[in-house]
Amino acid sequence: MASRAPGTTTTLIVSPRGQITLPKPVRARLRLAPGSVLLLREKAGKIVLDPAAVTPVSHYADEEIERLVGADRVSPRERTALRRRWGLKAGVRRRRSRG
Repeated sequence: MASRAPGTTTTLIVSPRGQITLPKPVRARLRLAPGSVLLLREKAGKIVLDPAAVTPVSHYADEEIERLVGADRVSPRERTALRRRWGLKAGVRRRRSRG
């Protein structure tokens, strides 16, 4: 029942819960580990599975956000250069609107 080479047909049985098991040689060849994400699509009456690129998402606590914002500050020299480039007067701050 194991698929030994690419292109070989293998019979899979759908479980009562709608699950299938990919043969170990196929998982190894495609480097699919437990928890790998696959995209399923139907194409011309066939099922196609493609590995998905998953990007981990991190949630930050307020303290971590404050630390990152603080680390992203520009130096006074950089601030002056940016103000010149943007046509702003040095040392003049815009008021933030409260709304």
